[in-house]
Amino acid sequence: MELDFADCGDLTIGKEIIEGNVINWTSGNEAVDYYIQEKQSGYNGHGAVFGWIPYSELIDIKEIEDNRLTTAILKNGSLYYSKDEKKWIRESHENVVLRFLCGLHESGSTHYFRRKVYTSLTYNCYGISQNPDTKDYILVYNINYYDHCEKCNNYTSDKFRWCEQCGVNFLKANFINWTSGNEIIDNYIQEKQLKYNGGRIFEWIPYSEFIYIEERGDNCLTTAIWKDGPSSYDKYFKKKLAKSSYEKVVLRFLFDLENITDEFSNKVKPYLLNRIANNHGISQNPDTNVYILVFIDDYLEYYCEKCGNKYEGNEEWCKKCQMDQLKSNFANWTSGNEKIDEFIQKMQSEINKYDDVIFEWIPYNEFIEIKEIEDLFDFCNMEERSIII
Repeated sequence: MELDFADCGDLTIGKEIIEGNVINWTSGNEAVDYYIQEKQSGYNGHGAVFGWIPYSELIDIKEIEDNRLTTAILKNGSLYYSKDEKKWIRESHENVVLRFLCGLHESGSTHYFRRKVYTSLTYNCYGISQNPDTKDYILVYNINYYDHCEKCNNYTSDKFRWCEQCGVNFLKANFINWTSGNEIIDNYIQEKQLKYNGGRIFEWIPYSEFIYIEERGDNCLTTAIWKDGPSSYDKYFKKKLAKSSYEKVVLRFLFDLENITDEFSNKVKPYLLNRIANNHGISQNPDTNVYILVFIDDYLEYYCEKCGNKYEGNEEWCKKCQMDQLKSNFANWTSGNEKIDEFIQKMQSEINKYDDVIFEWIPYNEFIEIKEIEDLFDFCNMEERSIII
């Protein structure tokens, strides 16, 4: 029976009307009825009145995939007292969230029922319902209940109702579905996944997943297309692993790590510390047995494609490669004087920035259009004239 609050503007009188209405409804379970009556007697004007909600009052029911939450419309809506307007208000056709308490009806324990319901209650809970077919009890919440994780009911500040622990639990359950073939590497990857807090998932990547492999520089770095693509936990819709197929990646070959020991994590840590170098995981070339770190395509914007070292500053300049190039060129020039050669080589070794001028030996035949300028400076008391080219 619909309660009539048309002439009631008082909280206390309204509560008396609600409490007097207990003869007009029942859940069919004495413990549930008593619990609801207890909640109603304690109503203080904050939020909605907790009540028994017939399942027929819920329409447009839509299940959210693979979890215990469902959305619906509550036809009569919630009932609450407005202290500002001094009246009772019912919001009809209100969007709500349903949380199914599966199996609770089978327990037969009043204490267990109260404890289970109590731990699931929030300020925005409107009451209890029951599916007449499955007999499962249902808690009915305000639509703002979406600040709770859809899978575990824990509070989450994430607007997509996902919590880190559910993501980690999902990855942990997936451990049985992959292996690198090496226990140390498996443990390392699992350890990384157990610290997962969103974004890309660090994973084992079969080498067969890479196509269009192109070597760069001295073969330390290689680009490729990853067929299945990186994994991430789809917290937006399906609440499971999602793939971004055919993504370009950078492969860094670890030629010095063919023999895997317990020191593996310490050896790869320097490559994984920088947040710029976001990495997807580890792979292995089955022909050479060389292990590979797999990075995002942007890796080459910050790391030298020839040697793999991080660029100096914001410019794509690698000091090591510059030094190696200059040293390898020592054999291609000479001033004819050992001391002058050593001086030039020392000056070149002191280059520190991408825009430093390289001091070098310049063969005299490189100069053309030589013009003398008369009567300029003495230089070190030598009676020679300065020359501008």
